[in-house]
Amino acid sequence: MVYAMSGDKRGQLSIRPSERTLDRLRERAHQLGEKHTVLAERYLVEGMRMDEHPGIQFVDGPAGRRPAVTGGPDVWEIVMVAKDNAGSPEQTAAYLEIDPRLAATALRYYGAHQEEIDAWIARMDELNERAEDEWRAAQAALSA
Repeated sequence: MVYAMSGDKRGQLSIRPSERTLDRLRERAHQLGEKHTVLAERYLVEGMRMDEHPGIQFVDGPAGRRPAVTGGPDVWEIVMVAKDNAGSPEQTAAYLEIDPRLAATALRYYGAHQEEIDAWIARMDELNERAEDEWRAAQAALSA
């Protein structure tokens, strides 16, 4: 997940974490194959977003790192269902069989980060189309 948009000016922040914290940050960055400064920025941005949107967490998966509701689905999944249910958190929650508060949390996050979530939805649509094309090709090969 990239948080800095192209054209964003870079600022300066000097902090003096404990040596133990800095060592842990560098080790984690090494494990992930990232620079420790990039990982620190990710932690800073995600931490602020979680403070601003209680009930949102960030999770890793095959498609990348993304926002999800705590104990529930990804924000993009909830938003896709909400778009099919006139934006109703109650109808969305009923369809997904989740607490309506989780749906409302995801929709609030979407309101603040629409471009990011819309990009996730487009990416997932593309991946689904590719997977379906591959399945159809496999089926055609099997029946040939």
